Amino acid sequence: MSNKQIMTVLVQDRENEDIALRSKSVQILYSSDEKGLDSALNLFVLTSATGLPEIADIVRTANQKHHLRVLFIREDIDSKWLPQMFDRANLRVMRNTLVHATSELPQRVINAWAMGAQEQLIAEAMVIGDRLLVFSCGMEKFEVSFSSLPALKRIPINERSNFEIADDGSYLYWESADIHLDLDAFRYVTDPKWKHKFDALKATHNQVFGKAIATLRKKYKLRQSDIIGLSERQVSRIEKGEGSTKADTLRLFAKAHGMEFDAYLDAVANAIGHLPEEFIRSDLVL
Repeated sequence: MSNKQIMTVLVQDRENEDIALRSKSVQILYSSDEKGLDSALNLFVLTSATGLPEIADIVRTANQKHHLRVLFIREDIDSKWLPQMFDRANLRVMRNTLVHATSELPQRVINAWAMGAQEQLIAEAMVIGDRLLVFSCGMEKFEVSFSSLPALKRIPINERSNFEIADDGSYLYWESADIHLDLDAFRYVTDPKWKHKFDALKATHNQVFGKAIATLRKKYKLRQSDIIGLSERQVSRIEKGEGSTKADTLRLFAKAHGMEFDAYLDAVANAIGHLPEEFIRSDLVL
């Protein structure tokens, strides 16, 4: 969905009506607005569990036309009765259904779509055994094991479910382990194409970063052997962008340049900004 496409929020559940009213980029309709619903290409439905029968036909038709983006169901009854509520409405459970108890979840998802960031922000997540299930606001599913990411491995088993989702859906946060993970982290381990693209971008970043370090060294008329604490081979690898550079290593560069660490980082950033495009794409000549 492009940012310019109209979002339509169908409100059956008046208790959550204010969710739609908070966004200026949505069209608000009610179950009686049949004419408006016919032209709704990106439909979001706010309903209570007991209100499902009232809007069942609308939901079914919109889903068949592939116009239904998310069906939000507020738990106004015990969740164990939800299958019966779907049956009562003659509806099947759809993959783009989100059940919620408070307004935080639908608000997060609607805001993400309004910004055109539904593929980058997290809607909901849950722990099932030794696996983490994450849904984007665009209803894309990611399932990863806690052993698949170094950060997840560090989380004690009894703390795995103790995470929070940022208000805007930008990350999952485990306070006890001080771990933040965004959707890109989950894409990295579940999507081979994304992993290849990310690794390529990271390699490009490392190469540009290394060239800036080399440019700054030459500006200060330093040789590779002048970086005390690192061998010439290590400096050469860093300046070629072969692997990431740790903070402690950069501190050695800063000391060799006679600069404070923060000042050195600022100087490297400035050097990156002044690298000519043809120089960035060329091989580094030492």
